[in-house]
Amino acid sequence: MTHIHSRRLFYGLMGILNLAVGVMFYTVTIRPAVPPPVATVFVASRPQPVKPQIIPAKVGIPTRIVIPSLSIDLAVGVGSYNPADGSWTVGPTEAYYADMSLPINNSNGNTLIYGHAQSQVFGRLPQIQPQSEAVVYTDTGYAFKYTYQSVKNVLPTDTSVFSASGAPTLVLQTCSGDWDAYRALFSFALASEEKI
Repeated sequence: MTHIHSRRLFYGLMGILNLAVGVMFYTVTIRPAVPPPVATVFVASRPQPVKPQIIPAKVGIPTRIVIPSLSIDLAVGVGSYNPADGSWTVGPTEAYYADMSLPINNSNGNTLIYGHAQSQVFGRLPQIQPQSEAVVYTDTGYAFKYTYQSVKNVLPTDTSVFSASGAPTLVLQTCSGDWDAYRALFSFALASEEKI
């Protein structure tokens, strides 16, 4: 009986050993490898594109110009330049907005207001001092304030003043030189604008 018991014990141990070897074999060779744990990756969310804020320019046709330091306070009409014959719409007591130039605006380019070199219009302009203020009132209810920068003389045929490029600039034009041979262009930089 002991011999049978020993044999059973032997076969039982052999079975357990075979089972252990089988499990090891399965673990090492047959069972698919467990993928390594995936590291948690935080992907920064891309911010949504911001739509550009479009701020419309403030624009208007000049109706009045005031230069306090020269006691100039003039109504401004709408005038035209005729490139065919070099003539301008002009009158004895008021200034004119040249409709070939840009309207008054806070965006870009030159606005040209012109008038005679007579005391009741722009005759005192040559006395203007640097940083003097000019205020232009528009048909849209704005007051645009400008600061005087510089003056230059050009030939009457020079139309570069109608340029739409560059910073918003007010240009006042009047005749200059002997027998009004030149045009004096007084440039003013935009300082501010406000609704009135």
